[in-house]
Amino acid sequence: MNPDELFRSIVAARPGRDDILYLERRGSAYAWRMVVDGSGQEQSGTSFPDAWMYFSAKWPLDDADLLQAFFDDLLAELESMGGGVDRCRWPLDEPWPHMH
Repeated sequence: MNPDELFRSIVAARPGRDDILYLERRGSAYAWRMVVDGSGQEQSGTSFPDAWMYFSAKWPLDDADLLQAFFDDLLAELESMGGGVDRCRWPLDEPWPHMH
């Protein structure tokens, strides 16, 4: 599915705070599923995904603008897992606290 289909599919499922989602991208196709009973990553294709992640959070389902921004940030995080834009991760040898 494309990003718009992914968004509509997840919103239709109305995930809760305690739900864990598994998301993946293979080429330009996205897929997701709820993790049930602690099941781990399952290959949904013949090769490993280009990017994948597990995610759990309170979704802002009642605010359309915030929900779209939330989802866009989620996809940006997923893309960073596959070598996309750096999501502000600091080197281990940089002292705390981290600031921009």
